[in-house]
Amino acid sequence: MSLKVLDNYPDISFIENITLEGMKEQMISDFQKKYEEITGQRIMLAKADPVRLILFAASLQLYQGMQYIDNAAKQSFLKYSYGGFLENLGALKGVVRNPGTPANTVMRFTLSEVRETFVTIPEGTRVTPGGNIFFYTIEEGIIPAGEISADIPVICSEIGESGNYYETGSIKVLVDKIPYIAEVRNVEKTRNGAEIESDENLAERIYLAPSRYSVAGPDDAYKYWVKAYNPSVADVKVTSPVPGTVDIRFTVGDGEIPEQETIKEVEEYLKEGERRPLTDFVVVAAPEVFEFNVKVKYWINETDKIKAPAIQRNVNKALDRYVCWQKQQIGRDINPSMLNHFIIAAGAKRTEIIEPIFTEVGDTGIAMPIEWDVVYGGIERD
Repeated sequence: MSLKVLDNYPDISFIENITLEGMKEQMISDFQKKYEEITGQRIMLAKADPVRLILFAASLQLYQGMQYIDNAAKQSFLKYSYGGFLENLGALKGVVRNPGTPANTVMRFTLSEVRETFVTIPEGTRVTPGGNIFFYTIEEGIIPAGEISADIPVICSEIGESGNYYETGSIKVLVDKIPYIAEVRNVEKTRNGAEIESDENLAERIYLAPSRYSVAGPDDAYKYWVKAYNPSVADVKVTSPVPGTVDIRFTVGDGEIPEQETIKEVEEYLKEGERRPLTDFVVVAAPEVFEFNVKVKYWINETDKIKAPAIQRNVNKALDRYVCWQKQQIGRDINPSMLNHFIIAAGAKRTEIIEPIFTEVGDTGIAMPIEWDVVYGGIERD
């Protein structure tokens, strides 16, 4: 979720918004005035005058230097800061960039038959779904005597989203062979893998950080802590349906619904004393999903006939942008007018939207597209 609130703050310039052309003109003007002051004679520099060309070349270097100065000064402000500069701003409020997390799941190790002695699964035992993705056990596991299997937590060897979304049973290759083990399989879908926190998300947490000092339980404080839990958290919606109850809904990744295990982990995370006022009853849940289909037909102006193939590609990209926009924010109504906006902006003449129709999703709902059908209607007169 982008930090739109910063857009409401005024833009600033430490070089008074000077442009390259403005600097060139200023240098020519300054030179001509100084020349007249020293010699008493007026001079007009023609376009091909060597002095004019030298001044232009010098202005390029000076303007580049001014851009560096402007950029450096702006790094002290949250609206413009990025990278290491942004991290140093975060240090002033005790906010550290989340380093990213590996995906995790639970693996079931199954024996070929029940044994009379226990079997040890060493810490660091690797399993894989194939390719270059590996998971390894984070603790030593034991299959007790008389038991056939044991469940052991594993994490991905790579930090990031690459280990996410492997369905139950899809991790089934044991890389490090263990005597008597006949089968391995993941009993949960892999989840919680996240890339290193983006500048956008870090800036939002820095902006929200002062709210965490309050003991009154403001919604910004809860947003801060949910986002601090894992950099994969995308959007957070906090409401209070009844006094004393805090209802928290969140999405992960590109607006996806979180797994139930992730929801439980966030709920436990928020129960710690410094994150929740003692009197608040906190409920964490997934947003209520409002499913919809996209069915639209569009036409292209006759004057754009030559560009029709490119416009069709742009319309397909516009549909992807609409789908992302629609599920990007919890509580965002299903809005066909935005679909029309994206398609027209892509170069179409007009649209005929059959689905979706405008639908309110409420404070805790989220719109999720199921399937879409986009039909090109051909060329029409302008």
